[in-house]
Amino acid sequence: MSLARKAIVSTLWTSGLNYIAMGVGFVFGIVRDRILMPDENGIYMFGLAVVDLLFILAAVSFNISVIQSDEEREDLYSTAFVLTIILSILMLLAALLVAWILQLRDTTEIKIQAFLVLALFSTLNLFTILFSSYLEKQLEYKKIARINLVAVLAFPVVSYVLVANGLGAWGMVLGYCSTFVVSFVGMTLVSRYPVGLKLNPVTAKWFLSMGWKLIFSRGMEVIFVRYGTLVTEHLLGTRLQGSYGRALKYWEMAPQTVAPAVVTVALPTYAKVQKDPVRLSRAFSLVLYFLVRALMPFVLVFGVLAESFIRIIGEQWLEAVPVLRILAAGALLSPMFENMKQLLYARGKPEAIVRVRIAQLVVFIPAMYGFVLWMGISGAALAIVLNYFLGVLGALFIVRREVSVRWMHVFVLPVLFAAVATGVFLLLPPGMLGMGPIVQFLLEALYLLGIFALLELVTERRQLIEHATYIRSVMKGGDHPEAQ
Repeated sequence: MSLARKAIVSTLWTSGLNYIAMGVGFVFGIVRDRILMPDENGIYMFGLAVVDLLFILAAVSFNISVIQSDEEREDLYSTAFVLTIILSILMLLAALLVAWILQLRDTTEIKIQAFLVLALFSTLNLFTILFSSYLEKQLEYKKIARINLVAVLAFPVVSYVLVANGLGAWGMVLGYCSTFVVSFVGMTLVSRYPVGLKLNPVTAKWFLSMGWKLIFSRGMEVIFVRYGTLVTEHLLGTRLQGSYGRALKYWEMAPQTVAPAVVTVALPTYAKVQKDPVRLSRAFSLVLYFLVRALMPFVLVFGVLAESFIRIIGEQWLEAVPVLRILAAGALLSPMFENMKQLLYARGKPEAIVRVRIAQLVVFIPAMYGFVLWMGISGAALAIVLNYFLGVLGALFIVRREVSVRWMHVFVLPVLFAAVATGVFLLLPPGMLGMGPIVQFLLEALYLLGIFALLELVTERRQLIEHATYIRSVMKGGDHPEAQ
């Protein structure tokens, strides 16, 4: 099977099962969140934020290095496995230290306990990511997709059952941990990772030399997402922090929708063709083209229909409406930056992303604190959007020297169509049916997105057919040069 065909098949598998899981999970999440209270979600989000910030130290996890490396490195897999064992032990000890510090700061007992449980199960994920990289390197995404399907479903289903039975914050914590357990067991059984206990000093040194660069770039990603949770908790309290966190989680549906194409498949695909500028540019452009068009509906829903959407999950979350509206722009910016980042990782240039991340961090840390003081939880959302905007600008300056992309062709029309759809919706809004928030939201979404889809299909029909024809030819094993 050609590289292009294997990449497209992998994308379809991972995307298809990911969408099934997201759809089912979305339904269970909606029902769960109608029961869940903001302060309960705030406890869970606090524990998760502290865990994720602590595990910045584990950003040296060696999956990207395994994918990017050649097979000639001696004891590659056994060295990565031994280093992961050492890293897991260090992270558990660090978690105990952080719990002691939280206790000294008079953090409530339930928040410390939630943190410790989440930290314990997060160490399993270090092994899961390593085992998954062995399959990713071979583009074996059918296996990964099947495991991820069950793992993604575990959190909403388990958390719903537990929250519905009165466990509140603990229902969220244990539901999240169930995802780690399912992923770990699945990858352990399926990946057939060549486990070994031989530590090669030269290979280990190479892993660590790559790892310190990834600590900065991947660690900063965590800061950009979780720092806002701690700032809103400190300045505004657990209830508003919980509302902010729930809006953030629904916003994350946008990057999660395109994650299979942007992250899971793009990195190894870009790595395979990194020395062929024409094929690399073609792959990057195709991902970016469909990325913008797939994400624009999220921008419209979050930006225009935020209140209608939030009413579905209950009146207790209405304080999150302005947060979701502001985050709408980030629904497009975040995956765009991720795609550029994967390209640079594949080219073996993580230090370029480090430079961009440092510039972002200098602006983001004071901006988050200042904006929250000024605008409350809406300010936290504004700081996140500003951060991604700066990241895209910085990465774009670097990426344009790596690939050739017709940027105007990719962006102009979808943005124009979204603006037209928004204008028509605001000037000629649909009526109120009086049949409940779910029906009302569906009516408004179909109306708004229908206008956008109609404009897109009528105007860009030829380009869409060209790209679809290319994909079909690759799927059939055609002889196009790009498909080889």
